[in-house]
Amino acid sequence: MRRPLLIIFIIVLFVGFIYTNKADYDNLQDDKMIAIEGLVKEKNEKGKYNQYKVGQYLVNDYSKKHNLKVGQIVFIKGKAKSLDSMNFKDFDYGKYVRSIGCKGILYLEEYKILGNNILYTYIEKIKTYLIETSRYLYKYNSDFMNSLLLGEKSSLSDEQKEVFNRTGTSHIIAISGLHTGILCTLVVLIIRGMNKFYKLILLLTIMTFYSIMVGNSPSIIRSIAFVITLYIAVFLDKKKDKISILSLIGIFLVINNPYILYNVSFQLSFMATLSIIYFYGYINKIIKIKLISLTISANILTLPIIYYNFKAVAMLSIIGNIIIVPFIAIIMYLSILSLIIFKVNIILAKLIAYVNTTIFNSIYFLLEVVSNLEFAYIEVKDPSIHCVAIYYTVMFLYMSYKELKVMKEQENGLQGYYKENEG
Repeated sequence: MRRPLLIIFIIVLFVGFIYTNKADYDNLQDDKMIAIEGLVKEKNEKGKYNQYKVGQYLVNDYSKKHNLKVGQIVFIKGKAKSLDSMNFKDFDYGKYVRSIGCKGILYLEEYKILGNNILYTYIEKIKTYLIETSRYLYKYNSDFMNSLLLGEKSSLSDEQKEVFNRTGTSHIIAISGLHTGILCTLVVLIIRGMNKFYKLILLLTIMTFYSIMVGNSPSIIRSIAFVITLYIAVFLDKKKDKISILSLIGIFLVINNPYILYNVSFQLSFMATLSIIYFYGYINKIIKIKLISLTISANILTLPIIYYNFKAVAMLSIIGNIIIVPFIAIIMYLSILSLIIFKVNIILAKLIAYVNTTIFNSIYFLLEVVSNLEFAYIEVKDPSIHCVAIYYTVMFLYMSYKELKVMKEQENGLQGYYKENEG
């Protein structure tokens, strides 16, 4: 069998889907007082309340009077909210909460600090420094820089989000494989003279810290795990089958939390990676322009997810990605450089930030022009799940046909397992 891990992954997906539709939640009753103890892993300041991720619970503070900090170990009392009753129109918020690894929601009433986790406290200090320094250096553009480096897109204005959505470039403001790949490349270049074993350990350590810093979301874990696994293969001089690697990571993630299946970020991240791995080689043979081939291939398996969940399709995503993607690495590297140099020479840091801001403003202006075109964005009032099912059925039948064809060619000795430009 050519890719047994892919078959196992598909089976795990079906089992996970059946389990999550039959399993009950934790049966938390509304307004029931419960107590939990755990580590404060995240803090998000929302419009009407502050939200903390404490252990395996989301804790909402509607008073905004309490000031929990990331890294604190706390004892909390609060009123529980049943996940079973959290359906908003066609959106099951209860499943979403489970998809990010949480058991339930608590409305904070009182808490007590028990101690501190040194690692999370230190990482949060670094994150705070990066955010505040970015705001000083980049002013209005700091929201974009913080979303690009740290996934902090909540501060972006509605107008900015709309521009990225309409041009099909919203993946730029959410940490994905593109960002982690760029960061891994930078780390590897810096430590290129180091012993392979120590290089791998250092890369793994840095990316683990980064994952904690940006929130450990399912898509981030997937992208970092995938990139790290590829680098392990490179360091060990081993051949790699990317679809098998992706399948193995998917198996672990779904077994760990079956509800991850309902996380749209995970769906997009996983499908985009699979789509690029599988279709990029074929498309690039025809078009022979890497960026266009990459954009088209990424959209093949993600288009139905966007269509169904966001009720819209960005018609000019190829143009939008051509405008911004080539410059993302440059913008990220200049941002990192300016934030590091700020501690040494503020004037030089400002100069780097000025150059970086000029690059971004030029790109953003072009994106605004594209987004304002009438045909750039088509809204869908009532997306059909049947259309999505038919689309994926056709695509996976085609992919299965190609797989069977390759297996037959292998049996006849016409090609090797690792055919160039093929997943």
